[in-house]
Amino acid sequence: MLVFYFYLETFKYIPSKFFLMKPFPFAYVDVKSPADTNYIQYKGVWDMQDLYEFVASFFHGQKFKFHEKRYIYKHPGPFGADVKHMWQAERNVEDYYKFVIDIFLHTYDTHDIEVVMKDGGKKIFTKGRLRIQLMGKVETDYEKRWDENAFYANLRNFFHKYVIWKKIEAFWWDNMHYNVFLKLHSLIKERLKMESEAYEHRYFHKVR
Repeated sequence: MLVFYFYLETFKYIPSKFFLMKPFPFAYVDVKSPADTNYIQYKGVWDMQDLYEFVASFFHGQKFKFHEKRYIYKHPGPFGADVKHMWQAERNVEDYYKFVIDIFLHTYDTHDIEVVMKDGGKKIFTKGRLRIQLMGKVETDYEKRWDENAFYANLRNFFHKYVIWKKIEAFWWDNMHYNVFLKLHSLIKERLKMESEAYEHRYFHKVR
């Protein structure tokens, strides 16, 4: 005679950490596609006013809204003044996404010098060290329409990851990165009369 013994255990349901209705931490919600950060370092003489007007003119030509977010001036030390600028440019490309370019410009050990121009006129330039950091990103859902509750936040995450990610990566991001971000980087170096005067990425976008 065979006897079967069954051991009954109480089943306890543990919700998954990635359950659909539970929102992902907002650090993982993909609403921004960042570009690589680029740097420019320069030592010499430059026209600070001309550089500012050139960058502003570039963004206005690209239909961006350009403004200075912050300006910090430190009292000159033994080697010169220390100045920090934070500029930002934004363009609403469509109702759902926009381009954002941040520029951090740091000048140090600077002082004004008088330069004689080719026509015999004199102009005040800046002499010292210059460091520029460029950061760009594609920001989606910039009006925060999907931030009302957890369900919409997860729906947006699904929409980005499985529906339009290729479009974000191959078209929106490429357009910002090659036609704006790298172009500006190259033009600033050219304006400062640095060695690199060719925009090598000018034909990269829309090649695929």
